[in-house]
Amino acid sequence: MRFDIRCLGVMALIGFHLASVGLAVETEIVKIPKGKGEPVLLDGLFSPGEWDDAWQRDLGSGVRLYLKKSGGHVYIGVRYSPFKGSVADLFISPDGRAIFHLHASAQIGERQVQETSGSWDNPEFVWGDTSDWYANEIRWNQKRMDQLIKEGHGQNEAQAMSFYRYDGFEFQIRASKFSSKSWLFRVEAPIPPDWEHPIVFPAGTMMTKTDGWLRLILD
Repeated sequence: MRFDIRCLGVMALIGFHLASVGLAVETEIVKIPKGKGEPVLLDGLFSPGEWDDAWQRDLGSGVRLYLKKSGGHVYIGVRYSPFKGSVADLFISPDGRAIFHLHASAQIGERQVQETSGSWDNPEFVWGDTSDWYANEIRWNQKRMDQLIKEGHGQNEAQAMSFYRYDGFEFQIRASKFSSKSWLFRVEAPIPPDWEHPIVFPAGTMMTKTDGWLRLILD
C-alpha cells in the first residue's frame, strides 16, 4: 500500500488538545474584505495578485493566513514558507455550538466535531465530501517517485521529493454553507516533522470549544 500523506495528519490531531488548554482568550473580530483583485485559482500556488486584497495575518513559523470574499464565496488561504508537505485544518462554527472541520492534505474531507473529538475516527471524516466548499490537494509525480525508490530512497522520502510545487492551501467556501453571517473560526497548521505542536490560531484555543475563536463578519 502506498503512503497516503493524509495519514500524517493523525499525529497533528493527536496534538490538538495540547494547544494551550485553559487560557483565557479574547475574541478578535474581523470583517472579511471584499476581493477587488485577481480571482483565486485553487492550485495552492498563491500567484502574484491573488491575495493582495485579502486580510492577512502572520501566524509565525512561516505560516500566513489570508481571508477575503467575492461572488458569494469566502476564500481562505494558509501559506507556508517553505512548504514541507504540511496539512491544513479549518474549524468553523456558525452558532458557537456546531463545529465543522474542513481538512486538506493529499485528500480533502469534512466532519462535524463533537465534545469528545480528538482522533480521526471520532467522528470519522467523510473523504471527498466537499459540499459547498473546495480546496487544493497535495499531489506528486508518481513516475518520479517510483524511480527514486528504485534508486534507493525510502518511500516517504521519495514521495516528498516528488511533490509538485505548492505554497500552501487555498479554500473556497460558499457563504451560504453556514446559516449565519458571522462565523467563529480557528485554524491548525502543522509543520512536519513536529506534528504534535501545530501552529494554532487564535493561539490558546481548542478545537472542541469556540471560546476565543476569531469571529468573521461576512456582511
